[in-house]
Amino acid sequence: MRQEKTMKVIANHALDPRIVLEPNAGSDRSWVWSCFDFADGELEEKVFALRFANSEVAGEFKEKYEKHQKEMQALLDGEDKPDESGEADAAAEALSGLKTSDDE
Repeated sequence: MRQEKTMKVIANHALDPRIVLEPNAGSDRSWVWSCFDFADGELEEKVFALRFANSEVAGEFKEKYEKHQKEMQALLDGEDKPDESGEADAAAEALSGLKTSDDE
Protein backbone atom coordinates (compact mmCIF):
# COMPACT_ATOMS: atom_id res chain seq x y z
CA MET A 1 0.00 0.00 0.00
CA ARG A 2 1.28 3.47 -0.81
CA GLN A 3 0.46 6.85 0.64
CA GLU A 4 -1.81 8.71 -1.77
CA LYS A 5 0.19 11.92 -2.27
CA THR A 6 3.80 10.88 -1.65
CA MET A 7 3.54 7.32 -3.02
CA LYS A 8 5.68 6.22 -0.04
CA VAL A 9 5.26 2.53 0.82
CA ILE A 10 3.36 2.45 4.09
CA ALA A 11 2.17 -1.15 4.27
CA ASN A 12 3.98 -4.22 2.98
CA HIS A 13 2.67 -7.39 4.56
CA ALA A 14 1.15 -10.72 3.64
CA LEU A 15 -2.57 -11.25 3.96
CA ASP A 16 -2.04 -13.53 6.92
CA PRO A 17 -5.25 -15.47 7.63
CA ARG A 18 -4.84 -14.68 11.34
CA ILE A 19 -5.24 -10.92 10.78
CA VAL A 20 -8.64 -9.65 11.86
CA LEU A 21 -10.07 -6.39 10.55
CA GLU A 22 -11.84 -4.57 13.39
CA PRO A 23 -14.08 -1.51 13.08
CA ASN A 24 -12.21 1.63 14.14
CA ALA A 25 -14.00 3.27 17.08
CA GLY A 26 -17.28 1.76 15.95
CA SER A 27 -17.11 3.43 12.53
CA ASP A 28 -18.67 1.60 9.59
CA ARG A 29 -16.19 3.13 7.14
CA SER A 30 -12.82 2.37 8.72
CA TRP A 31 -10.82 -0.70 9.71
CA VAL A 32 -7.97 -1.33 12.15
CA TRP A 33 -5.65 -4.33 12.17
CA SER A 34 -2.30 -5.43 13.56
CA CYS A 35 0.32 -7.37 11.62
CA PHE A 36 4.02 -7.79 10.90
CA ASP A 37 5.02 -5.23 8.28
CA PHE A 38 8.11 -4.85 6.08
CA ALA A 39 7.49 -1.38 4.55
CA ASP A 40 10.55 0.20 6.19
CA GLY A 41 12.88 -2.65 5.25
CA GLU A 42 12.70 -4.33 8.66
CA LEU A 43 10.08 -6.72 9.91
CA GLU A 44 8.15 -5.11 12.76
CA GLU A 45 4.71 -5.39 14.27
CA LYS A 46 2.49 -2.42 13.44
CA VAL A 47 -1.11 -1.32 13.83
CA PHE A 48 -2.83 0.05 10.73
CA ALA A 49 -6.00 2.07 10.34
CA LEU A 50 -7.66 2.69 7.02
CA ARG A 51 -10.62 5.03 6.47
CA PHE A 52 -12.79 5.01 3.36
CA ALA A 53 -15.08 7.58 1.78
CA ASN A 54 -18.19 5.63 2.77
CA SER A 55 -19.31 2.39 4.38
CA GLU A 56 -20.00 0.71 1.03
CA VAL A 57 -16.37 1.04 -0.08
CA ALA A 58 -15.19 -0.05 3.38
CA GLY A 59 -17.39 -3.15 3.12
CA GLU A 60 -16.05 -3.98 -0.34
CA PHE A 61 -12.49 -3.66 0.94
CA LYS A 62 -13.21 -6.05 3.82
CA GLU A 63 -14.86 -8.57 1.49
CA LYS A 64 -11.89 -8.58 -0.89
CA TYR A 65 -9.37 -8.63 1.98
CA GLU A 66 -11.06 -11.65 3.54
CA LYS A 67 -11.41 -13.37 0.14
CA HIS A 68 -7.67 -13.08 -0.43
CA GLN A 69 -6.96 -14.18 3.14
CA LYS A 70 -8.85 -17.39 2.35
CA GLU A 71 -6.75 -17.85 -0.80
CA MET A 72 -3.61 -17.36 1.28
CA GLN A 73 -4.85 -19.93 3.81
CA ALA A 74 -5.43 -22.40 0.97
CA LEU A 75 -1.88 -21.83 -0.29
CA LEU A 76 -0.51 -22.31 3.22
CA ASP A 77 -2.51 -25.54 3.45
CA GLY A 78 -0.98 -26.72 0.16
CA GLU A 79 -4.16 -26.32 -1.86
CA ASP A 80 -2.78 -24.55 -4.93
CA LYS A 81 -5.17 -23.57 -7.68
CA PRO A 82 -5.39 -26.08 -10.54
CA ASP A 83 -3.35 -25.22 -13.62
CA GLU A 84 -6.29 -25.02 -16.00
CA SER A 85 -4.37 -23.20 -18.73
CA GLY A 86 -1.39 -25.57 -18.67
CA GLU A 87 1.09 -22.75 -18.03
CA ALA A 88 2.76 -24.57 -15.14
CA ASP A 89 3.30 -27.71 -17.24
CA ALA A 90 4.73 -25.65 -20.10
CA ALA A 91 7.09 -23.83 -17.72
CA ALA A 92 8.19 -27.10 -16.12
CA GLU A 93 8.89 -28.60 -19.54
CA ALA A 94 10.92 -25.56 -20.60
CA LEU A 95 12.90 -25.64 -17.36
CA SER A 96 13.66 -29.34 -17.68
CA GLY A 97 15.90 -28.60 -20.65
CA LEU A 98 18.07 -26.10 -18.79
CA LYS A 99 21.56 -27.07 -17.68
CA THR A 100 23.62 -25.75 -14.80
CA SER A 101 26.97 -26.79 -16.20
CA ASP A 102 28.76 -27.23 -19.52
CA ASP A 103 28.86 -31.04 -19.12
CA GLU A 104 26.82 -32.92 -21.66
